[in-house]
Amino acid sequence: MIKQILLSLVILASLHAQGKKDYMLIEKEDWILGAIKLDINFSNGAFDHTFGIFLDDSTILTSSLVDKIGYPNDINIKIKDKNANLITCIAKANLIVSDDDYSLALLKIKHYTDDYCNYSPKRFYHHELIHNQIINLNSQNKLVIIDKLDSKSPFFINNYKKTINIENGFPYFDIQGNLIGISSGNKIIKKENIKQFLKFAKNQGFD
Repeated sequence: MIKQILLSLVILASLHAQGKKDYMLIEKEDWILGAIKLDINFSNGAFDHTFGIFLDDSTILTSSLVDKIGYPNDINIKIKDKNANLITCIAKANLIVSDDDYSLALLKIKHYTDDYCNYSPKRFYHHELIHNQIINLNSQNKLVIIDKLDSKSPFFINNYKKTINIENGFPYFDIQGNLIGISSGNKIIKKENIKQFLKFAKNQGFD
């Protein structure tokens, strides 16, 4: 009984710390198209979050630490809706492959949701919002609609030290909006390594 109470207190403290980190680190006005947040509920009852990017309309790239606490059985995808100036829920995802050697993982959308993460049929606005988030690794352009980065943006590569030790899957861009890499385990996984991981995943039957 004492162990159960202590475990509950640890989980509650973790949730409180995560909540503080969410809203203190990245303000809504600093959020950019292309950066997605993943709120994760684990099979052991724990909660955490990480970040990621859309590679296409259903595939998300993130850090392999997405399953560091336990198996992620409920992953809510949150993105910036530029028209409404909101960070909104858009879909739920499954983990399909994770590799610690590459420090990367892939997720796939399994269900679409409303703004509050409740199940919803796929609607046109789902397609439109996700389409504006996709990062083409073979293109010089980050997105269909490019947000302007400034020198103070937490997503600007020169400011990586502010987030590298705190966030995983966090995307970094140059001032023109081109992807440099994402964070994982206190390091930046560069675009060239991301492409190698995707080739590995495809060879394993995951794409």
